[in-house]
Amino acid sequence: MTQKESHHHQPITLVFTFTVKKGKEKEFEEWAHEITHEEQHFEGHLGNNWIKPVPGGRDYTVIYKFIDAQHFHKWENSDIRKKLLKKVEPLIQEYRPQRLQQVTGLETWFTLPGKITVKPPPRWKMVIATMIGIYPIGLIYQAYLVDAILKLPLLLRPIALSLMLTPILTYIIMPQLTKLLQPWLYPKK
Repeated sequence: MTQKESHHHQPITLVFTFTVKKGKEKEFEEWAHEITHEEQHFEGHLGNNWIKPVPGGRDYTVIYKFIDAQHFHKWENSDIRKKLLKKVEPLIQEYRPQRLQQVTGLETWFTLPGKITVKPPPRWKMVIATMIGIYPIGLIYQAYLVDAILKLPLLLRPIALSLMLTPILTYIIMPQLTKLLQPWLYPKK
């Protein structure tokens, strides 16, 4: 298999942003559930995440993943997708599709609020930033929670840590850290 063929058969992540018309948020969210339901039953679809706008905002972002570009293009060209995009037109002000991205998984942590990152930072920078983000949680864990966690059965301990670590990193620490480290993560050329 050539490098080009190998690249073609790797999972891809896509990012789309919809600016919803004022007062149409509820209808848009109903539509989002409908298209998500259809995507979930489409061959090659690996999952998606909808990110609601910040309070007062109207930009909804969806990040979704397909097994490879070929399966995404089947979805992209499907009649059901075209029908659903037509259905959402009266509800949105703007629709900003982003290009396909080969990603390792951490890139969604490195999206600046209000912006879609087309080219993620280098992996080594993501590793360092993630370590910086995990460090304060590790301190809190060691100082206040380790005794309680150690009372749990061995198989539940990593689950407890994951339940604490993942949401805090995803929703609190990494968005703020990405903003703080923006000049280093995304230097202007």
